[in-house]
Amino acid sequence: MDAIIIGGGPAGISCAIWLKKLGVECVLLEASAQLGGLQTRSPYENLWIPGVQGKTGQQVAASLADHAKAVGIDVRLGCPVLFVDGQQVTSLVGTYSAPYLVIATGSQPRTGGFTASDRIIIGPGVGMETLDVKGRRVAIFGGGDNAFDQARFVRDRGGEVTIFSRSAPRAQKLLQDMIPDVPVVVGPYQADQDAMTINSEAFDAFGVMFGFEAVVPDGLALDLDNGYVRVDRFGETSEPGVYACGEVTDYWHPCVTTSAAHGIQVAKQISIRLQR
Repeated sequence: MDAIIIGGGPAGISCAIWLKKLGVECVLLEASAQLGGLQTRSPYENLWIPGVQGKTGQQVAASLADHAKAVGIDVRLGCPVLFVDGQQVTSLVGTYSAPYLVIATGSQPRTGGFTASDRIIIGPGVGMETLDVKGRRVAIFGGGDNAFDQARFVRDRGGEVTIFSRSAPRAQKLLQDMIPDVPVVVGPYQADQDAMTINSEAFDAFGVMFGFEAVVPDGLALDLDNGYVRVDRFGETSEPGVYACGEVTDYWHPCVTTSAAHGIQVAKQISIRLQR
């Protein structure tokens, strides 16, 4: 075994495909039951990937999984990593070791102290889309792109939606201009998730859109930048032999395309190191 990849999103899959093509023996460990990362949460058309117009995020995830299977990547699904010590990885189903380790664990929605339930949805995607909002009062927390996007989807499905943002909204003007009829409350607020109230005002559902945070496996003593793994131009971390790519890093603007490119870059660097 030459390399272990932790994480089966666009970065991890791209890295694994390129390693396979370059003759590098690797295994890809994915905690969930399917490949695709955050794309598996998205029922919306992904408008940001060149050449895949008309495909939803979930279809993109399925295509990535199909590609990994077609080239024969050694994928271990349902294999959450419990601890990492150097290049040794302890997972729920076994221990793996290799000269090179790739952290491609991506990011996850910030909870902001909320606990997910059938009425409290954390992060954009399937959860919000399947929430019954017609004729119901829905509060969206956050002031970024996802907050305004999700508020628009709730409104379009017949929900009565209000956005709560502690500071001035930072969402693109284009997105803000699309929902001029949606109230935006800026400033401090008190949210009670047990009573489902905000400043004592009752709501039927909450959508928590506080952005994302990096998922860094336990045991890794890596340099971080605002919680994201710091990497050099080759994708190597502060620990020799440990690389990171995609949305878990501080390196690129996070999206599917840049994550995939970053995974390819890391794969190439590992193959070069192995040839020395």
